[in-house]
Amino acid sequence: MVWMSAAVCLSPTSIAVVAWFPYIEGVVCSEPGHRRWTIIHKSLALWTALPFQGKLFGVKKASRRVVQVYPPSSQHKVVARIPKEIGFPFNCCCHLVESGGHALLVLQQPITDEWSSGEWVPFTVALFDVNISSQKITPVSSLGDRALFLGNDRNISVSAKHLPSICSNAIYISQPTRNPTMMHSLSNRAFEQTSTFSPIHERTGNSVRPFTLADHLLTYCNHTEWARGLMFHEFYPISVPLEKLLMKFRAQDNEVRVPCLTEYKSMLEAKNNKDIL
Repeated sequence: MVWMSAAVCLSPTSIAVVAWFPYIEGVVCSEPGHRRWTIIHKSLALWTALPFQGKLFGVKKASRRVVQVYPPSSQHKVVARIPKEIGFPFNCCCHLVESGGHALLVLQQPITDEWSSGEWVPFTVALFDVNISSQKITPVSSLGDRALFLGNDRNISVSAKHLPSICSNAIYISQPTRNPTMMHSLSNRAFEQTSTFSPIHERTGNSVRPFTLADHLLTYCNHTEWARGLMFHEFYPISVPLEKLLMKFRAQDNEVRVPCLTEYKSMLEAKNNKDIL
């Protein structure tokens, strides 16, 4: 089974579905009128990706480069570079998210001692504004009234102005196997564990009920659990008595089929021949 992520790239003149694979190299796309998925990158692996202004951008694995993924270019067009001061990119968890019309890059970097400063700091967080047109990356110190929610499959930005339970100028992060939900305030740089596991029924293991709006938004950012009707922090501790449920999930995953693939070069040649005719 191969995990896949996808996004829709929409502009006034075009639309395309672009898919990439979190654990292997390769990017494919599908456009109107095409019966097959088209391979647009064979050797590109992404940490994270963001549809923005009708294009798709991503952070290339094992590098400091933010590249244009779609429309494709032969050299993986670089639109920004992660500053060297951040540290080794292999250790970072990268997230791209659109907020207020800006493309933002969030970097999480683990630290050795979470209590070295006397306060709980599970990792460092760096936030940047990625300017696609000028190809510059600028540190961001405030989100204003907005809050970011970061997950394995999606990253979203919401306005906290009319959501009393959501803190503004904050980043919500999901770590389902450790601390279910964490909130990092950009105002005071503090971390807060917004929910804790507690035993409920022996057949479902631990939970964080009652669920908050932040729990639901973070589950939306973890599509695997969202699509199955589970909260993301209840999916991982499913116990042995629920093995039938896990078998059902595996069977559903095995039903997914990807149509035949064709290379981007072949697609361009066919299009050019059609134009000539």
